[in-house]
Amino acid sequence: MPVRITNGTGLLAELSEQIGPRSATSAAEAVAAAQINARLRQVGFSVDTRSLSTINRPGVRLVPIAIFLMVTAMLAAWQPPIGLILNLWLMGLLLVDGLYAPLPVWQRRHTSQHIIAARPIVEATTQAPRLPRYRFVILAPLDTPPVWRGLNILIAPTCAGLIARLLISCLPIVVACATMVGSEWRWLLSVGALCGCMGLLWAAWNRPPLAHPDGGLAALATLVRIGQQLPETHHVEVWAIAVGAAYCDPYGIQALLDRYPFDPTNTLVVGLGSLAGDQLIVISRSGLLHQERADPVLYQLAMMADRNDPLIDLEPRTQASYDSILSPLRRRGFRTLSIQAVSQGPSVIEPMVIERTTRLIIAIVQALDTEQYDDLPVLRS
Repeated sequence: MPVRITNGTGLLAELSEQIGPRSATSAAEAVAAAQINARLRQVGFSVDTRSLSTINRPGVRLVPIAIFLMVTAMLAAWQPPIGLILNLWLMGLLLVDGLYAPLPVWQRRHTSQHIIAARPIVEATTQAPRLPRYRFVILAPLDTPPVWRGLNILIAPTCAGLIARLLISCLPIVVACATMVGSEWRWLLSVGALCGCMGLLWAAWNRPPLAHPDGGLAALATLVRIGQQLPETHHVEVWAIAVGAAYCDPYGIQALLDRYPFDPTNTLVVGLGSLAGDQLIVISRSGLLHQERADPVLYQLAMMADRNDPLIDLEPRTQASYDSILSPLRRRGFRTLSIQAVSQGPSVIEPMVIERTTRLIIAIVQALDTEQYDDLPVLRS
């Protein structure tokens, strides 16, 4: 398998030829995992592949909710009080799923994999072995980002998706109220509510279309490019991780942390999102009601790197959705930062964005590796 070292443009062209659109748990995702494994191993990383029991559809967790909503819609026309109680409970679950953490999935029948690569610090020959001051983890998804359009908006991890799900869940309440006032429209409303719930079930069970152009492929190319250009570090241990089924199963990160129990006090995590665009951005805060903020240390270092290197051209933005990769880490107390790319017009894959992101990440690592950044609490103050 060809893994020669090349620049960002050539690397992206090679990966585009060898890796196509990648659904979670598919053969294409496995090919991408093998490519990233080989390329990171070639540039000096120690690489491990870990299998992951997972799901292959991002909306599977909502299938039971959709089924129960269908039952509630029928029950509301016969026993309105019971239908209302059950419906309010389901709306509460949807709010927990959208505002706090995704609902769990009880059966994981498919297999994906994480590619975990690490490069230790360089030690002087006259010194005794020592531990790294920081562990710097770079995450990128193996699967292609989905597109939330049409009925698939009902399962989107966005503000619009949550509102759409709540509107669907309100339909049985309308039926129950019509039944209690003796409206002759209750049967027609029941059919409408049932159709709406069936739409949610359809969206939850089917796979959404994959994004084109593939910003996830650009993120994987950036992960490899960072490995190619990363200089030796004396205080920062660098990890590059390609996350399997990242857009389908947010609990895959928990399986990774169970295998590699990183210490949150000295671990810094940067997540590479979709890089389909010409404007490089850093997410200062994300989420709906309960917003998750970027770590101030990483954010400060990123903006400092942008000031020192005009080629990076970094812009801060907010995001009205949770990060499927970083949110589980933030809930465990890790310091995180999300880097993405956006476009004002149609999405494009810009090879220079790969180079600019690589320069940004390397600048952050080098800043942490210098003596003046030897204490995170000092930076925070």
